Amino acid sequence: MKRSTICILQMVLVSMLGIGAAACAQDADPLARITTAASLTSLELADQRPWHLKLEVTVFDDQGTNPNEGTVEVWHTGADERTQYVFGAATDMVLRHDGKVYRVPGGPAVPDEAYELVEQMLHPGPTGLDLTGSKPDSRRQKLGKDSFDCIMLSQPIKGTNVVPLGLFPTYCLDAGGVIRATYNFGARTVVINSIGKFEDHVVPISLEILDGQTKVGTAKVATLSTYAPTADEFVPPADVKSWTGLARVSGGVIQGQRVSFVQPVYPQSMKSYHVSGTVILRAVIGRDGRVHSLRPVNATDPEFVMSAIAAVRKWRYKPYILNGEPTEVDTTITVNFAMN
Repeated sequence: MKRSTICILQMVLVSMLGIGAAACAQDADPLARITTAASLTSLELADQRPWHLKLEVTVFDDQGTNPNEGTVEVWHTGADERTQYVFGAATDMVLRHDGKVYRVPGGPAVPDEAYELVEQMLHPGPTGLDLTGSKPDSRRQKLGKDSFDCIMLSQPIKGTNVVPLGLFPTYCLDAGGVIRATYNFGARTVVINSIGKFEDHVVPISLEILDGQTKVGTAKVATLSTYAPTADEFVPPADVKSWTGLARVSGGVIQGQRVSFVQPVYPQSMKSYHVSGTVILRAVIGRDGRVHSLRPVNATDPEFVMSAIAAVRKWRYKPYILNGEPTEVDTTITVNFAMN
Protein backbone atom coordinates (compact mmCIF):
# COMPACT_ATOMS: atom_id res chain seq x y z
CA MET A 1 0.00 0.00 0.00
CA LYS A 2 1.33 3.43 -0.93
CA ARG A 3 2.17 5.93 1.80
CA SER A 4 -0.43 8.40 0.49
CA THR A 5 -3.12 5.72 0.76
CA ILE A 6 -2.10 4.96 4.35
CA CYS A 7 -2.32 8.67 5.18
CA ILE A 8 -5.85 8.87 3.80
CA LEU A 9 -6.93 5.85 5.84
CA GLN A 10 -5.46 7.36 8.98
CA MET A 11 -7.24 10.67 8.48
CA VAL A 12 -10.53 8.85 7.86
CA LEU A 13 -10.14 6.90 11.11
CA VAL A 14 -9.24 10.04 13.04
CA SER A 15 -12.27 11.81 11.59
CA MET A 16 -14.57 8.92 12.52
CA LEU A 17 -13.34 9.11 16.12
CA GLY A 18 -14.00 12.84 16.15
CA ILE A 19 -10.59 13.85 17.52
CA GLY A 20 -9.80 16.53 14.95
CA ALA A 21 -7.17 16.78 12.25
CA ALA A 22 -3.83 15.03 12.68
CA ALA A 23 -0.65 14.81 10.66
CA CYS A 24 -0.08 11.58 8.80
CA ALA A 25 1.70 9.24 11.24
CA GLN A 26 3.63 7.53 8.48
CA ASP A 27 5.28 10.84 7.54
CA ALA A 28 6.57 11.45 11.06
CA ASP A 29 9.69 9.96 12.59
CA PRO A 30 9.10 7.18 15.17
CA LEU A 31 9.80 9.41 18.17
CA ALA A 32 7.32 12.04 16.95
CA ARG A 33 4.74 9.31 16.32
CA ILE A 34 4.96 7.87 19.82
CA THR A 35 4.92 11.26 21.58
CA THR A 36 1.88 12.28 19.50
CA ALA A 37 0.17 9.01 20.37
CA ALA A 38 0.92 9.53 24.07
CA SER A 39 -0.61 13.02 24.12
CA LEU A 40 -3.62 11.71 22.21
CA THR A 41 -4.48 9.05 24.82
CA SER A 42 -3.40 10.56 28.14
CA LEU A 43 -6.17 11.58 30.51
CA GLU A 44 -3.86 13.55 32.81
CA LEU A 45 -3.34 16.62 30.64
CA ALA A 46 -3.43 20.25 31.69
CA ASP A 47 -6.14 21.16 29.17
CA GLN A 48 -8.67 18.69 30.58
CA ARG A 49 -11.69 19.89 32.53
CA PRO A 50 -12.07 18.23 35.98
CA TRP A 51 -13.18 14.65 35.49
CA HIS A 52 -14.23 11.59 37.46
CA LEU A 53 -13.37 8.04 36.38
CA LYS A 54 -14.67 4.80 37.84
CA LEU A 55 -13.08 1.50 36.81
CA GLU A 56 -14.23 -2.06 37.30
CA VAL A 57 -11.02 -4.00 37.93
CA THR A 58 -10.33 -7.73 38.15
CA VAL A 59 -6.97 -9.14 39.23
CA PHE A 60 -5.98 -12.82 38.86
CA ASP A 61 -3.29 -14.96 40.49
CA ASP A 62 -0.11 -16.15 38.75
CA GLN A 63 -2.05 -18.95 37.03
CA GLY A 64 -4.73 -16.61 35.73
CA THR A 65 -7.33 -17.95 38.18
CA ASN A 66 -9.02 -16.84 41.44
CA PRO A 67 -10.39 -13.49 40.23
CA ASN A 68 -10.31 -10.67 42.78
CA GLU A 69 -12.79 -7.96 41.80
CA GLY A 70 -12.67 -4.35 42.92
CA THR A 71 -13.25 -0.75 41.90
CA VAL A 72 -10.93 2.19 41.42
CA GLU A 73 -12.12 5.78 41.23
CA VAL A 74 -10.09 8.80 40.16
CA TRP A 75 -11.01 12.46 40.60
CA HIS A 76 -8.74 14.79 38.60
CA THR A 77 -8.59 18.59 38.26
CA GLY A 78 -5.20 19.00 36.59
CA ALA A 79 -3.44 20.39 39.67
CA ASP A 80 -4.94 17.86 42.09
CA GLU A 81 -5.88 14.19 41.90
CA ARG A 82 -7.42 11.63 44.24
CA THR A 83 -7.39 7.87 43.52
CA GLN A 84 -9.41 5.47 45.67
CA TYR A 85 -8.84 1.68 45.50
CA VAL A 86 -11.40 -0.72 47.03
CA PHE A 87 -10.95 -4.50 46.95
CA GLY A 88 -13.20 -5.81 49.69
CA ALA A 89 -11.51 -5.00 53.00
CA ALA A 90 -8.38 -3.77 51.17
CA THR A 91 -8.40 -0.04 50.47
CA ASP A 92 -5.89 2.60 49.46
CA MET A 93 -6.13 6.30 48.68
CA VAL A 94 -3.47 8.30 46.87
CA LEU A 95 -3.72 12.11 46.90
CA ARG A 96 -1.81 14.61 44.78
CA HIS A 97 -2.22 18.11 46.18
CA ASP A 98 -0.15 21.30 45.92
CA GLY A 99 2.61 19.45 44.09
CA LYS A 100 2.93 16.78 46.79
CA VAL A 101 1.77 13.17 46.94
CA TYR A 102 0.13 11.51 49.97
CA ARG A 103 -0.98 7.94 50.55
CA VAL A 104 -3.63 6.67 52.98
CA PRO A 105 -3.71 2.84 52.94
CA GLY A 106 -6.24 0.81 54.91
CA GLY A 107 -6.72 -2.85 55.84
CA PRO A 108 -5.00 -5.60 53.77
CA ALA A 109 -2.84 -4.68 50.79
CA VAL A 110 -4.50 -3.82 47.48
CA PRO A 111 -3.34 -6.20 44.68
CA ASP A 112 -0.22 -4.88 42.93
CA GLU A 113 -1.70 -5.25 39.45
CA ALA A 114 -4.51 -2.81 40.32
CA TYR A 115 -2.00 0.07 40.35
CA GLU A 116 -0.55 -1.00 37.00
CA LEU A 117 -4.02 -1.24 35.43
CA VAL A 118 -4.86 2.29 36.54
CA GLU A 119 -1.55 3.65 35.19
CA GLN A 120 -2.22 2.05 31.81
CA MET A 121 -5.75 3.44 31.71
CA LEU A 122 -4.67 7.00 32.51
CA HIS A 123 -1.63 7.25 30.26
CA PRO A 124 -0.81 4.25 28.03
CA GLY A 125 2.17 6.05 26.50
CA PRO A 126 5.82 6.25 27.58
CA THR A 127 7.21 8.16 30.54
CA GLY A 128 9.91 10.79 30.31
CA LEU A 129 12.43 8.23 31.55
CA ASP A 130 11.48 5.90 28.69
CA LEU A 131 12.00 8.64 26.10
CA THR A 132 15.24 10.14 27.43
CA GLY A 133 18.19 8.96 25.35
CA SER A 134 16.12 6.36 23.52
CA LYS A 135 16.63 5.31 19.93
CA PRO A 136 13.19 4.39 18.54
CA ASP A 137 13.14 1.13 16.60
CA SER A 138 10.08 0.60 14.37
CA ARG A 139 8.91 -2.88 13.43
CA ARG A 140 5.73 -4.22 11.84
CA GLN A 141 4.15 -6.74 14.20
CA LYS A 142 1.13 -9.03 13.83
CA LEU A 143 -1.13 -9.06 16.88
CA GLY A 144 -3.99 -11.51 16.50
CA LYS A 145 -5.49 -11.00 13.04
CA ASP A 146 -4.19 -7.43 12.61
CA SER A 147 -0.79 -5.89 11.99
CA PHE A 148 0.47 -2.82 13.83
CA ASP A 149 3.43 -0.47 13.71
CA CYS A 150 5.35 -1.21 16.91
CA ILE A 151 7.93 1.30 18.16
CA MET A 152 10.48 0.13 20.74
CA LEU A 153 12.31 2.84 22.69
CA SER A 154 15.68 1.10 22.66
CA GLN A 155 18.57 2.04 24.90
CA PRO A 156 22.17 0.88 24.45
CA ILE A 157 23.11 -2.33 26.29
CA LYS A 158 26.78 -2.96 26.89
CA GLY A 159 27.75 -6.46 25.87
CA THR A 160 24.98 -7.21 23.36
CA ASN A 161 23.76 -5.88 20.01
CA VAL A 162 20.68 -8.06 19.45
CA VAL A 163 17.60 -6.62 21.16
CA PRO A 164 14.34 -8.61 20.93
CA LEU A 165 11.05 -6.76 20.60
CA GLY A 166 9.64 -5.84 23.99
CA LEU A 167 12.93 -5.84 25.88
CA PHE A 168 12.51 -2.05 26.11
CA PRO A 169 9.14 -0.27 26.28
CA THR A 170 7.34 -1.00 23.02
CA TYR A 171 4.16 0.67 21.79
CA CYS A 172 2.02 -0.69 18.94
CA LEU A 173 -0.11 1.82 17.01
CA ASP A 174 -3.18 1.20 14.87
CA ALA A 175 -3.80 2.89 11.52
CA GLY A 176 -5.08 6.01 13.27
CA GLY A 177 -1.92 6.40 15.33
CA VAL A 178 -3.60 5.24 18.57
CA ILE A 179 -1.72 3.03 21.05
CA ARG A 180 -3.43 -0.37 21.16
CA ALA A 181 -0.77 -2.60 22.77
CA THR A 182 2.31 -2.19 24.94
CA TYR A 183 5.19 -4.57 25.58
CA ASN A 184 7.27 -4.01 28.67
CA PHE A 185 9.33 -5.94 31.23
CA GLY A 186 10.12 -8.60 28.61
CA ALA A 187 6.96 -10.73 28.58
CA ARG A 188 4.55 -8.15 30.03
CA THR A 189 1.86 -7.14 27.52
CA VAL A 190 -0.94 -4.58 27.81
CA VAL A 191 -3.72 -4.92 25.23
CA ILE A 192 -6.26 -2.12 24.79
CA ASN A 193 -9.35 -3.98 23.62
CA SER A 194 -11.61 -0.99 23.02
CA ILE A 195 -11.25 2.78 22.81
CA GLY A 196 -13.60 5.76 22.98
CA LYS A 197 -13.64 9.54 22.94
CA PHE A 198 -13.57 11.90 25.93
CA GLU A 199 -12.84 15.65 25.86
CA ASP A 200 -11.21 15.54 22.40
CA HIS A 201 -8.96 12.64 23.39
CA VAL A 202 -8.98 8.94 22.58
CA VAL A 203 -9.08 6.92 25.79
CA PRO A 204 -8.99 3.21 26.64
CA ILE A 205 -12.40 1.78 27.52
CA SER A 206 -11.20 -1.71 28.38
CA LEU A 207 -7.78 -3.31 28.60
CA GLU A 208 -6.04 -6.39 29.91
CA ILE A 209 -2.54 -7.22 31.11
CA LEU A 210 -0.89 -10.49 30.16
CA ASP A 211 2.17 -12.08 31.72
CA GLY A 212 3.33 -14.30 28.88
CA GLN A 213 0.08 -16.02 27.89
CA THR A 214 -1.53 -15.65 31.33
CA LYS A 215 -4.08 -12.91 31.96
CA VAL A 216 -3.24 -11.19 35.25
CA GLY A 217 -5.68 -8.28 35.23
CA THR A 218 -8.48 -6.47 33.40
CA ALA A 219 -9.97 -3.00 33.70
CA LYS A 220 -13.14 -1.54 32.19
CA VAL A 221 -14.52 1.99 32.35
CA ALA A 222 -17.81 2.13 34.24
CA THR A 223 -18.06 5.93 34.44
CA LEU A 224 -16.09 8.78 32.87
CA SER A 225 -17.49 12.30 33.02
CA THR A 226 -16.66 15.88 33.93
CA TYR A 227 -17.65 17.14 37.37
CA ALA A 228 -17.43 20.14 39.69
CA PRO A 229 -14.82 19.58 42.45
CA THR A 230 -15.30 20.87 45.97
CA ALA A 231 -12.74 23.03 47.73
CA ASP A 232 -11.48 20.49 50.27
CA GLU A 233 -11.79 17.08 48.61
CA PHE A 234 -8.05 16.85 47.85
CA VAL A 235 -6.78 18.06 51.22
CA PRO A 236 -4.87 15.18 52.94
CA PRO A 237 -5.53 14.12 56.54
CA ALA A 238 -3.49 16.15 59.02
CA ASP A 239 -1.46 13.14 60.24
CA VAL A 240 -0.37 11.93 56.75
CA LYS A 241 3.07 12.94 55.49
CA SER A 242 3.80 13.59 51.82
CA TRP A 243 6.02 11.41 49.68
CA THR A 244 9.33 12.89 48.53
CA GLY A 245 10.84 12.79 45.04
CA LEU A 246 13.16 10.30 43.36
CA ALA A 247 16.34 9.43 45.29
CA ARG A 248 19.47 7.82 43.86
CA VAL A 249 20.44 4.80 46.00
CA SER A 250 23.25 2.29 45.42
CA GLY A 251 22.45 -1.28 44.44
CA GLY A 252 24.14 -2.62 47.57
CA VAL A 253 21.92 -0.55 49.86
CA ILE A 254 18.69 -1.40 48.07
CA GLN A 255 19.52 -5.11 48.09
CA GLY A 256 19.21 -5.02 51.86
CA GLN A 257 15.67 -3.64 51.48
CA ARG A 258 14.40 -6.65 49.52
CA VAL A 259 11.67 -8.64 51.28
CA SER A 260 10.42 -10.88 48.46
CA PHE A 261 12.48 -12.79 45.91
CA VAL A 262 11.75 -14.82 42.76
CA GLN A 263 14.65 -16.91 41.45
CA PRO A 264 15.46 -16.12 37.78
CA VAL A 265 15.11 -19.08 35.44
CA TYR A 266 18.43 -20.11 33.90
CA PRO A 267 17.87 -20.07 30.10
CA GLN A 268 18.06 -23.64 28.85
CA SER A 269 20.19 -22.74 25.83
CA MET A 270 22.74 -21.03 28.10
CA LYS A 271 22.70 -23.96 30.50
CA SER A 272 23.22 -26.49 27.72
CA TYR A 273 26.40 -24.71 26.64
CA HIS A 274 27.53 -24.08 30.24
CA VAL A 275 27.42 -20.33 29.72
CA SER A 276 27.45 -17.99 32.72
CA GLY A 277 26.51 -14.34 32.63
CA THR A 278 25.58 -11.14 34.43
CA VAL A 279 22.77 -8.66 33.87
CA ILE A 280 22.73 -5.14 35.31
CA LEU A 281 19.32 -3.46 35.39
CA ARG A 282 18.45 0.14 36.11
CA ALA A 283 15.36 0.09 38.31
CA VAL A 284 12.87 2.53 39.74
CA ILE A 285 11.37 1.19 42.96
CA GLY A 286 8.25 2.96 44.09
CA ARG A 287 7.31 4.26 47.51
CA ASP A 288 5.20 1.12 47.86
CA GLY A 289 8.23 -1.17 47.39
CA ARG A 290 7.13 -2.41 43.96
CA VAL A 291 9.41 -2.36 40.92
CA HIS A 292 7.92 0.30 38.65
CA SER A 293 10.51 0.36 35.88
CA LEU A 294 13.35 -1.85 34.65
CA ARG A 295 15.90 -1.09 31.93
CA PRO A 296 18.89 -3.29 31.04
CA VAL A 297 22.20 -1.40 30.91
CA ASN A 298 24.72 -4.25 30.74
CA ALA A 299 24.38 -7.91 29.80
CA THR A 300 26.29 -10.82 28.31
CA ASP A 301 23.30 -12.17 26.35
CA PRO A 302 19.69 -11.09 25.62
CA GLU A 303 18.36 -14.40 26.96
CA PHE A 304 19.81 -13.61 30.36
CA VAL A 305 18.18 -10.16 30.19
CA MET A 306 14.70 -11.57 29.50
CA SER A 307 15.00 -14.04 32.37
CA ALA A 308 16.36 -11.43 34.79
CA ILE A 309 13.58 -8.95 34.00
CA ALA A 310 10.87 -11.61 34.32
CA ALA A 311 12.06 -12.39 37.86
CA VAL A 312 13.10 -8.97 39.16
CA ARG A 313 9.82 -7.24 38.27
CA LYS A 314 8.18 -9.56 40.85
CA TRP A 315 10.61 -8.68 43.64
CA ARG A 316 9.34 -6.52 46.50
CA TYR A 317 11.22 -4.15 48.76
CA LYS A 318 10.66 -2.33 52.01
CA PRO A 319 9.81 1.31 51.28
CA TYR A 320 13.01 3.34 51.32
CA ILE A 321 12.76 5.96 54.08
CA LEU A 322 14.41 9.34 53.55
CA ASN A 323 13.93 12.13 56.11
CA GLY A 324 11.23 10.02 57.71
CA GLU A 325 9.20 9.57 54.51
CA PRO A 326 8.80 6.75 51.94
CA THR A 327 10.80 7.72 48.85
CA GLU A 328 10.88 6.55 45.23
CA VAL A 329 14.30 5.12 44.40
CA ASP A 330 16.47 5.08 41.26
CA THR A 331 18.98 2.24 41.63
CA THR A 332 20.68 -0.70 39.93
CA ILE A 333 20.06 -4.41 40.38
CA THR A 334 22.64 -7.03 39.43
CA VAL A 335 21.57 -10.57 38.53
CA ASN A 336 24.24 -13.26 38.19
CA PHE A 337 23.76 -16.49 36.25
CA ALA A 338 26.33 -19.09 37.29
CA MET A 339 26.29 -22.84 36.68
CA ASN A 340 27.08 -23.56 40.33
